[in-house]
Amino acid sequence: MRVIDDQNAQLGVLPTREAIDIARDRDLDLILVAPQAQPPVCRIMDYGKYKYEKSKREKQAHKKGAATELKMVRLHPQTSEHDRNVVIRHSEKFLREGHKVRAVCQFKGRENAYPEIGRKQLEKVAEALAEISTIEGYITKQGRDMTMNLTVKPGVKPLPKVIKESWKAKGQAVPAPGEPEVEEPDAEELEFEALQARLEAERKADAPDDEEDDTDDDIVAEGDESEDEDVDDDDVEDEAAEDETADDAKPSH
Repeated sequence: MRVIDDQNAQLGVLPTREAIDIARDRDLDLILVAPQAQPPVCRIMDYGKYKYEKSKREKQAHKKGAATELKMVRLHPQTSEHDRNVVIRHSEKFLREGHKVRAVCQFKGRENAYPEIGRKQLEKVAEALAEISTIEGYITKQGRDMTMNLTVKPGVKPLPKVIKESWKAKGQAVPAPGEPEVEEPDAEELEFEALQARLEAERKADAPDDEEDDTDDDIVAEGDESEDEDVDDDDVEDEAAEDETADDAKPSH
């Protein structure tokens, strides 16, 4: 077999027993890396280190090949500047992570008569993120929702993670060496989730009202049909009475 040592030096074609002895003398392992070659190729290396580096490369390849997600953020035409800034910061985080962002402005009631207000909200979001993103397509309104899709510009790097600085001061156990550190809880993250949950709840709460309005219209329509049927019955009775009067007026023989 052809042998390559731990310094990437070619040792040539050696008998299997001789290659094993060389690996043992160096406290390393003899790994078969190309069994289909003629002759087969082996490397002298640390097998544990080899497995670690291989798994690391596979994880990096999987991370680079991960599918891009579509993240959704919601706001109202009357959303305050503070809440809008929270939405903008989280949109920036999603974009820097390589995801696309769909910003949805939800209208309710009389707000539907003023779509320009919702468009201004979305334009302010796009303007704040113009440095790292571009609008994909057009801002469109369908039903009660006005949507805008943002895609990240090439070369944008993710934001640095905030790691807990003092574990003992917060009464939490210090992670053991080698364990991943947990990200510090973010009050703004909780605020963003609460805002999105509230908007989603309002969206669902408005839906039954629309259904009830449709039901009321159906009831009225059915009532109108009933009245028409009553009128038709009266017309039939009047025609029958006229026929009877005409029969009585005929001379008898």
